[in-house]
Amino acid sequence: MEEGNQRLTKECLAAFHIGEMRDAYRYFGAHLKSDTTTFTVWAPSIVKADVLVETAEGEELTAKMVQFPDDVTIWEAVVPRRLDGSHYQYRFETADGTVLHKSDPYARMAERRPKTRSIVYAELDVAKESMSTVRHQYDQPLAIYELHAGTWRRHDDGTFLNYCELAEELIPYAKDVGFTHIEFLPLTEHPLDESWGYQATGYFAPTSRYGEPTDLKFLIDACHRAGLGVLLDWIPGHFCSDLFGLAEFNGTHLYEEEREERRLNPDWGTMNFDLRKGEVVSFLLSSADYWLTVFGFDGFRMDALITQLFVPNGEEQERNAEGNRFLQKLTASLKAQHPGVLLIAEDANDHPNVTTSVVQGGTGFDYKWNFGWVHDVLAYMGELPEHRQAKHRQLTFSLMYQYEERYLLALSHDEVARGFGSLLGKMPGTEEERFRQLRLFLGFWITHPGKKLLFMGQEFGQEEEWLLQPELDWVSRKQGLHQRTATYTRELLAFYKQEPALFQLDDQPEGFLWLDADNHEQGIISFIRRGIEPDEVLVIICNFSAQDYPGIQTGVLEAGSYEPVFVTECARYGGELEGMPAPVETDAGNIHGQEHSITAGLPAFCMMVWKKQKRS
Repeated sequence: MEEGNQRLTKECLAAFHIGEMRDAYRYFGAHLKSDTTTFTVWAPSIVKADVLVETAEGEELTAKMVQFPDDVTIWEAVVPRRLDGSHYQYRFETADGTVLHKSDPYARMAERRPKTRSIVYAELDVAKESMSTVRHQYDQPLAIYELHAGTWRRHDDGTFLNYCELAEELIPYAKDVGFTHIEFLPLTEHPLDESWGYQATGYFAPTSRYGEPTDLKFLIDACHRAGLGVLLDWIPGHFCSDLFGLAEFNGTHLYEEEREERRLNPDWGTMNFDLRKGEVVSFLLSSADYWLTVFGFDGFRMDALITQLFVPNGEEQERNAEGNRFLQKLTASLKAQHPGVLLIAEDANDHPNVTTSVVQGGTGFDYKWNFGWVHDVLAYMGELPEHRQAKHRQLTFSLMYQYEERYLLALSHDEVARGFGSLLGKMPGTEEERFRQLRLFLGFWITHPGKKLLFMGQEFGQEEEWLLQPELDWVSRKQGLHQRTATYTRELLAFYKQEPALFQLDDQPEGFLWLDADNHEQGIISFIRRGIEPDEVLVIICNFSAQDYPGIQTGVLEAGSYEPVFVTECARYGGELEGMPAPVETDAGNIHGQEHSITAGLPAFCMMVWKKQKRS
């Protein structure tokens, strides 16, 4: 990127104020030239502004800011020297004499917490490999590994790995397990570790916990070279209420909602953005563009859209027209500026058309988290097997709405933290039974329509829920049933990616057919997944009971010989079957609405996937 801030012309100012500027980071913040440093900030209704600087050599200086000639809401200071690496903050004085000290909303780096000042950082070049290696298509597999950078792995002394060290260890691991993408919990700068990054203060600054911005660029480029897509968990709805940041930025509610009833998120203690202000919209549009343009992220998972799709704090869940218009502008802008960007919505409520294009009146996301499936099936799995008959509908209800949106089945951090327990910890029974049920659950997750996301540690059945302080339990991954579960997940993801029936028609009804959805007495469901080609057909049979069945008859589409292509109870996964069951021939007779059927044994807590053998 060219050094030095771009000049704010009248046309640029007009775009900024009406919410049409998508690259405000080129104009605002601290910018270096060969012999000067310029600071530019939007701060209306103040009477005085200074920049307080501590240079890299420890020298302290104060630069007086003046109002921009063409716009009195914008203040600027030009210091006649380069201030690379200097720490700085703004000092504002309001009309009533109040003095405010603020970090820079457009800073590209900040001090490591608990310090809060901004850091002058040279402009980064545009990402050369920005979204160049991984362009997701709807008919392709998508398996996302969600992780928290600070607790995935740590040094022996408990300190964080930096971005470059993460690249060295994380990339080969994610590739080996079989994920197509990595998704980082928020990397935007934030003051409190315990917020997991969801209470951001730096919308243009990667957190300095793990190194400098150039180190993050190295990590993302390394992922791309390895063929991995990289997604950022990004928060357009709310921000940290700490007063050194955006909150009460000029002594008034500038970035946050002016309407008191919509301002605060009581559950999180955060502030909602005021999307009626063009300057706030330009800020958010530009932040999203920055992470894609400069760092090369392949897309976003956007957090807490409930505050924008619905009126914040409203009891009636009233649709938020202005919030939805903002999201439409955001997604349309990103799609236009970054073809191939992947946009995923965390929408915890029943808002329609989230994954419908903006042109067709929708919100414009590619995928929406399927909270219904996750919560229903995990609740079912948490029941003792003998109590599951009455809950059988929780296994099947998702197909009632599956094709209303494009869904992603997210087994995310939300399911394995804050007292909810790990996925393994949710399963009842003995240790062996819990691991068998975890394999069955993950098998159903893979074979159910929808793209996939799995939070770190669940790929090897970590026993404990996710805690912020320690790293994952890597010792257990090398032992016993945890090690076998790691093998299972690797082979399950490989199976998913090699079978077009499991991903090509995820979002189309012709890709799925129930065979038996109602067998609550035996705790069995069976269904068919189809790909585009006629011979890409899989028959999936799941036994959620503790009962072994010596012979289960299941309908199939065509006569012939069927072979098992994936079985969760193989011995190498920790199961009881030493080898794969033998192929079986079809029988005639009407069952499950089909003229042909196969009959095979089905162990307790087992998923079997059958496929018709091709003629040689």
